[in-house]
Amino acid sequence: MYQTGSISSPGTCIQGKLLQYVLGPDPDGPIVPLQERIVTQCGVPSILTGLDGSLQLFVAGQADYPSSPSYAPWPLSPLCLHHRPESAAWQLTRLPDAVDGIQRFVSGIPSAVANERTMLAYFNGGQLLEYESLPETEWSVSAIPVPDIVVDANPVAILAGDSVFVLSAPRGEALLLCKRRLDSAAWRFVDLGAEASVGSFAGDPAVAEFGGKLHVFVCAAAAVQEPFELWDFFVDLDGSVTEAYAVSRDACRREGALPLTVAGTPTVLVTHRGLQVLVRSAAGRLVEFHSTGGERWETSPVSQGPVEGNSGAVLGGDGSSMAYASDRMGYLTEFRETDRVWRERRISHVCGEAERWPRPVVCARQVRVFDLEIAV
Repeated sequence: MYQTGSISSPGTCIQGKLLQYVLGPDPDGPIVPLQERIVTQCGVPSILTGLDGSLQLFVAGQADYPSSPSYAPWPLSPLCLHHRPESAAWQLTRLPDAVDGIQRFVSGIPSAVANERTMLAYFNGGQLLEYESLPETEWSVSAIPVPDIVVDANPVAILAGDSVFVLSAPRGEALLLCKRRLDSAAWRFVDLGAEASVGSFAGDPAVAEFGGKLHVFVCAAAAVQEPFELWDFFVDLDGSVTEAYAVSRDACRREGALPLTVAGTPTVLVTHRGLQVLVRSAAGRLVEFHSTGGERWETSPVSQGPVEGNSGAVLGGDGSSMAYASDRMGYLTEFRETDRVWRERRISHVCGEAERWPRPVVCARQVRVFDLEIAV
C-alpha cells in the first residue's frame, strides 16, 4: 500500500479508499463514515471549500480502472472531485497529465489554493507540476522549471500578497521555495535551508501568513546526525529569509524543560490568539506550540497517548481548534481545544492502518474529515 518510503518521507504517502466522516454539532451523535466510490484508489487529498458550501478535492488517484487491483500503487493520475451541497453525487474531473507531450503520472500529496479569480493545484510528478484554472479557461498544466535539482517531493502552496509560494523538501536535503507573481510566468527559487545553514529535514513543511510574513514550519536539524527540532523560517513576501530558529528548543529552554525532538509534518493554524503549531514528538505524543506574536513560544501536550502518522487541524465555526490523528491502534481520534485544554474522543469504530494523515475541513457548519481506508 505504500509508495517508496513512508508517509513521513517527503514526496510519498499511503494510498487507500477515500472515506468521509461528517461531524455534526452533537459531540455524542453517531458518526458514520461515507465511502466515496468514484475513486478506486488515492492518496491524501488537498481540499478547497467554496462560499456556497461546495468542496473540491485534489488527489493523486485511480478512477474507473476495473482491471487494476485495489492494492496497486501505480499508476496514479491527477484528479479533482467536486461536490455541491445541492447534490449527493461527486463530479470527477481528470486533470491533464501530459507535459510537453509526455504523459506524467503523479504521486504523493497535492496542494491547492484559490482566490476570487484563479485556482492553482500542485502535484508531484517527478518534478513540481502546476495546474491552473481561470474562470474562462479549462485546466492547463506546466512544469515548474526548478534548476539543478530533482524535486520529487510533496508541494505545499500558499497565496500571499500578489504571489504564489510553493514549498517542498526534496530528499530531506533542502527546503525549496518557489515563488512567482500571479501576473507573471517567471519563477524565483530559494533554498531556505542553505540560507539559514540548516541541512536536514523530515516530513513536509507547513506554512502560514502572519504579521506580514510567511512562517514556514518544518522538522529540521542544523546538521546531519543531530536530532530533529521544530523550526520556523521567517520569509518576507519577496521570498527572502529574514530569520530562522528552532521553536521547540526556544520553548523548552524558556520553560526549563528538556529539549524536545519531533517527527513528521507539522500542522499550523492562525487563531485569534496567534499561531498554533501541532506536531508529533519523537516519543509519539501530539504536542502544541503556540505564540501570540510569532516569536515567543510555549508548549503543551495535546494527546494523552502516542499517535501515528501526521495530524490534520482546522478551526471550528466557534473559533475552537480541532485536530485529527490516528492512534497507534489505527482508530481515528479527534482532539478539541476548550478553554486551553485539549480533550480527545475516538471517531472511528473500526481500526485501520495507523500511519495515516486525516484531512479535516469546515463546510456548511459541519466538520468533515477525509481519511483513507487502507488494507492491512
